[in-house]
Amino acid sequence: MTTAPANDVIVAVCTYNRTAELDRLLRAIDTYARDQWKSCTIGVTVIDDSADGNARAVAARYADRFALGLVYENSASRNISVARNLALARSIDRASFIAMTDDDCEPSDVWLTELLRVRAASDAEVSTGLMLRKAPAHAPRWIQDQPFLQLGEFHAVDGEELPIANTNNSLIATAFLKERPALRFDPAFGRTGGEDMAFFHAMKQAGARIVYAARAFVYEIEPDERLTLRYQFRRHLWQGNTSVVTRLPRGVGRLRLTVNGGATMVRGAIRPLRQLSRREPPQFLFAAAKMVEGVGIMLGVIGIRLKHK
Repeated sequence: MTTAPANDVIVAVCTYNRTAELDRLLRAIDTYARDQWKSCTIGVTVIDDSADGNARAVAARYADRFALGLVYENSASRNISVARNLALARSIDRASFIAMTDDDCEPSDVWLTELLRVRAASDAEVSTGLMLRKAPAHAPRWIQDQPFLQLGEFHAVDGEELPIANTNNSLIATAFLKERPALRFDPAFGRTGGEDMAFFHAMKQAGARIVYAARAFVYEIEPDERLTLRYQFRRHLWQGNTSVVTRLPRGVGRLRLTVNGGATMVRGAIRPLRQLSRREPPQFLFAAAKMVEGVGIMLGVIGIRLKHK
């Protein structure tokens, strides 16, 4: 696919009742656009999914900060797929690329330039990087000493082609989406989660190449409500469940998924023994979380779909 050489980008953000976090994100984008991303021309789209449009005032503070402007709209749908599709619609004709991140993330100072660099080097339709979770100083020790915050992280080489991307950190060529107006986020996943997995799988099936930008990080500080075992177990349960409900429609067999669920539970069960054999802490809590993730897979296999919290 031939794309325009210009580095004009709309940063598209969906937000829901996170005005302080949104303000922090827009402030960072504004700062980096002036100081670090000088080779890019930046605009912003903010889609506010709250019932009362409480992010309007925050967006208004940044209305004149960006060369390509800031577009705000209140979707009030309580469906993240609807909000994401509106973000695409309000961004697609304004620039050559759409960069997506979440309202509770903060980009690194090279985030956008690295996404653009890797995309240009590969001529891929999508480039993506990692979201790195951080715990606040007052977080309990177990969440910092065990790899709970590494959920979703992976290892790949800069420029390596990947099977999927994430909406918290991705850059998409708008030409590819314009040519495929039916390629959008599925509202069926809009309240359960997993809409990003389904979307990028659909992009891949439509011929898009997804490449990894190893230095294009965004960061997320875990809020206090996530610093509990209850939440972390629920996150792993949902992660396992969503991996199934987004793969079944693509023809992945239930037997294969059942085996995967069983293997995940076994890996969790034997993790303490493996850790001890390496003279490392047993990580009992994280081992239990992996077993819960396997349960989530099994629930998905039998048709139970869990909502994202």
